[in-house]
Amino acid sequence: MKWFIVFQLLSGIFVPPGIHAQTVHYDVKVGGRTIGSVKVLHFEGKTGAEKRRIEADFSVPFYSGSFYSENQFHNGALKSSLTEHRVNGKQKEKTATFSTIPQRYQIDFSTNSPKTEKSRDLAQSISHTITSLYYEEPLGLKAVYSERYGQMCILEKAGAERYRISLPNGKQSLYIYRSGICEEVETELAGVKIRIVRKDTRLAAM
Repeated sequence: MKWFIVFQLLSGIFVPPGIHAQTVHYDVKVGGRTIGSVKVLHFEGKTGAEKRRIEADFSVPFYSGSFYSENQFHNGALKSSLTEHRVNGKQKEKTATFSTIPQRYQIDFSTNSPKTEKSRDLAQSISHTITSLYYEEPLGLKAVYSERYGQMCILEKAGAERYRISLPNGKQSLYIYRSGICEEVETELAGVKIRIVRKDTRLAAM
C-alpha cells in the first residue's frame, strides 16, 4: 500500500494539460563504443510544481540493466522521489523518498539484500539531488541528496566547471559542464569506467 501511495504522489501531480516538457539525450560510452543511452526529462507546471526524471538503459557482455529516477519538487523543495535499478531483467533495488512534514522525509528501501535497512527518517532540507546535477551546474553547493541511497553526499569542485561527488558505496562520479549545461559524466558501471556524453546541443521539446 505504501508503494502505491508513493506512486500516486509521483505520477498524479502532472496530469493536467498545459505542462511544458523538455528532454535531452546522452550516450553511455566505454572507450569509443556506445553501450547505452540516458534520457533526461523535465516537466514544469505553472504553480511551482516541477518533475525531473532520468531514464537509462545499458548493456555489456553478461550484464544489462536499466535505471530511472524521478523527482517531484514544489517551489524548489523536494516533495518525493522514486528510483529503481534493474539488472538482467530483474529488480535489484528501489528507493522511495517522500516529505512527511517540511524539512523531514521518510525513505523506504526495497532490495534483494537482507542486510539493507527497510526505512529511514531524514531531518534535512532538500533542494538538490543527484538527478539535479544533469539539469544545472551546482554552483556553491557542498552536498546533494542521493535518491538511490537515501542520504546526503559530499560535492566538491574539481576544476573549472567540474564537480566530483562522493557516493556512499565509496565510488566517485565527475560531472563536467559547459556554460552551465551538463556535457559529460564520468562514473562507473559494473566495475567498468564509463562516460555519459550529451548528444543534443540544445533542449528539444517533446
